[in-house]
Amino acid sequence: MKALIAVSISREWVESEFLQQMGTWSVPSKWQVRFGWFKQFTAQERHNIAANEARYNYDKLLFMDTDQVYPPDYIERMLEHEEPVVTALNVSRYNPFEFTIYDFTGEETKYGNITLPAFNSVTPPDDRKVFECDMTGTGAMMLDQSVFEKLESPFFKDIFDADGCSRLMPDDFYFCYNLHKAGIKVTVDQSIIVKHIAKITASPYNTVDLKRAWEKVNSGYGYWKDGKR
Repeated sequence: MKALIAVSISREWVESEFLQQMGTWSVPSKWQVRFGWFKQFTAQERHNIAANEARYNYDKLLFMDTDQVYPPDYIERMLEHEEPVVTALNVSRYNPFEFTIYDFTGEETKYGNITLPAFNSVTPPDDRKVFECDMTGTGAMMLDQSVFEKLESPFFKDIFDADGCSRLMPDDFYFCYNLHKAGIKVTVDQSIIVKHIAKITASPYNTVDLKRAWEKVNSGYGYWKDGKR
């Protein structure tokens, strides 16, 4: 059995916490695992990995992000699953730090004639280790090769407004929306915990910006993301 682990470089750099854990992941003996790297926020690269590499050459495709910390048995435990789409449990990197698992509630038309899915964040149940949802991010997602046979190409695609300036739906949500329309659910294993790396750098030269960002975040009318408001 062969698995491709596609590592998404989430920023202009790779977090040291991610690099420090690379030699700690255990791999089951019956699996051959290969790592590959690509740049996040490029739906074409994610599509090319899925369509041209994993679809024909691997049994499983496992996405990972360089802004996350994974447990040592992450790869081994994910590969134990046989469901077509599996994710570990995670939360968003920024406020409100919600669980990155969602259920679709319908559709809504915005910006003229663009139809987008409506969805709500899901709270994991207390009585089940494994449950299902409709949508998740790709930071801890594993796909069986058979999934690609049930979806139309392109598998990953960003949806923009008519002017092409604002991204209305990211490529991972687009992918999950097509999964939903194909009748494929996302299996969530909440016993596998993945952590987002969220941090900022303070220096004598950016304290004013940091204080302004802190005030905006705590007022509820702003957010802080890698030095940008």
